[in-house]
Amino acid sequence: MDTRTATAELGWTANPASGWEEVSGYDENLNTIRTYQVCNVFEPNQNNWLLTTFINRRGAHRIYTEMRFTVRDCSSLPNVPGSCKETFNLYYYETDSVIATKKSAFWSEAPYLKVDTIAADESFSQVDFGGRLMKVNTEVRSFGPLTRN
Repeated sequence: MDTRTATAELGWTANPASGWEEVSGYDENLNTIRTYQVCNVFEPNQNNWLLTTFINRRGAHRIYTEMRFTVRDCSSLPNVPGSCKETFNLYYYETDSVIATKKSAFWSEAPYLKVDTIAADESFSQVDFGGRLMKVNTEVRSFGPLTRN
């Protein structure tokens, strides 16, 4: 699944629905890209989830995932009540059928398997954001062996 050239909605499942927004943007080469963003840093106790569409492994025994993302530097946000996060967790779940839809999905760590906590090497501040200089991070992780889709 390669979303780098997607021009239409990606159709991922988000929770809470009011937290995530799918938007079009530009990469560092000014190519149009589809992204998800969550910017509710002023709300306490955030627990934002984003699930890809079902991925058929087609016989693969290991998954390699490349994630490209930006992170806002929490210290650049004045008066944030401690709910700003600069990391996220990557999970996976093996199944042979679709388990997540917009109306039903698992929104807690169980039954997913944690791959890693992902942190940005570079973040952007308000000054950078005003100048539209987003620092894009790329992280690659692999996991397996897989026996189901």
